[in-house]
Amino acid sequence: MTSTSRVSANVSHLRDTAKTAKTFLMSVEQALKDTAFFDESLAITTQFIHAGIRHPDVPSSIYDDYEELHVDKPKKPDFSFIDLFAGIGGFRMALENIGGAAVFSSEWEKNAKQTYFSNHSEYPFGDINKFTNEDVSDNRLGALLPSHDLLAAGFPCQPFSLAGVSARNSRGIPHGLECKTQGTLFRSIERIAQIKQPKVLLLENVKNIRSHDGGKTFKIIKESIESAGYVFFSEVVNSDTVVPQRRQRCFMVCVRKDIHQKFGDFVFPSFEGQPLPLSKILSDSVDERYTISEALWLGHIARSERNKSRGTGFTTSLADVSKPSNTIVARYGKDGKECLIPQPGKMPRTLSIEECKKLFGLEPSFKLPSAKTVAFKLLGNSVVVPVVQRIAEQVKGQYLVG
Repeated sequence: MTSTSRVSANVSHLRDTAKTAKTFLMSVEQALKDTAFFDESLAITTQFIHAGIRHPDVPSSIYDDYEELHVDKPKKPDFSFIDLFAGIGGFRMALENIGGAAVFSSEWEKNAKQTYFSNHSEYPFGDINKFTNEDVSDNRLGALLPSHDLLAAGFPCQPFSLAGVSARNSRGIPHGLECKTQGTLFRSIERIAQIKQPKVLLLENVKNIRSHDGGKTFKIIKESIESAGYVFFSEVVNSDTVVPQRRQRCFMVCVRKDIHQKFGDFVFPSFEGQPLPLSKILSDSVDERYTISEALWLGHIARSERNKSRGTGFTTSLADVSKPSNTIVARYGKDGKECLIPQPGKMPRTLSIEECKKLFGLEPSFKLPSAKTVAFKLLGNSVVVPVVQRIAEQVKGQYLVG
């Protein structure tokens, strides 16, 4: 039996039972799981169906049924984009808010994928290297990925972060673009840019990517992007005038040379202004599960004193709520030492998940896992949505519309 006929046999009954386009897609996905045919490529199938892109291994009847059910077809978007290393979908929210439409998304971490689906009704494809590894020909990659105007990616920041560099050095673990497990994921961006040639790349990473390895890492990234046919612009942006969180991130806007020649250099929008106070987003009453134990608090104090005397490592103190919070990192849910809120007569507490969502510009309706460590890890690896949106609005106005 051919691959297409195997898929047809397993999904032929779904049109009769599905009530909506969304339930139809979910049923198709489950049926394809049951065939064990698409494996890790499964998610892209439903993305192709949703986007109306006809995959050669998917029966035409599936597309026809979906289009018949999808009565509320969206209006023509202002631009299209792909969402790489998508996390919980921060880039997607920002870009959809200004009229963009996602035609492909990729994220490998299971909790991030589930959260992405819960909020965007789409499972991102897993490992982007399945598309971009050197065994995949240029023609095959070009055929698999849909065309798009903008490539968005907050590519993995761990290899470039100061928080992990000293530990990696002491253990002899390579970091930066030399890190075989994460650093080379940048190669996926480079290769897609080379082959699909979107008008603009919108990339994000930690501030310290600029200084990593004496500036060599950033130089390699810039040269790689330029060799793919783009003009490279970058700026470090602090989010504390947009949300009450000090979060400095390096944003890179890379404009295809012919587009740049027509519309000129990219000008980053201003983020000047008065930093916002943390008190702006604090709730009067939060669940007791966010109050830390006395033992944990005393441990924080002792560790801080040791680190101060050595002149190295992290220190802990109670947050000054009249100022922005420190950067919320992925490990925040473990002990909360980056931002502890004073509670008169009680041990301090961490931020609640709902409060932390506000530090990333997320709506109250945004769904996150209830487990603190999982939710805070997802948030700590995310982007501040209104910061991305402000930059993306400038990109759209300068290069994508008109």
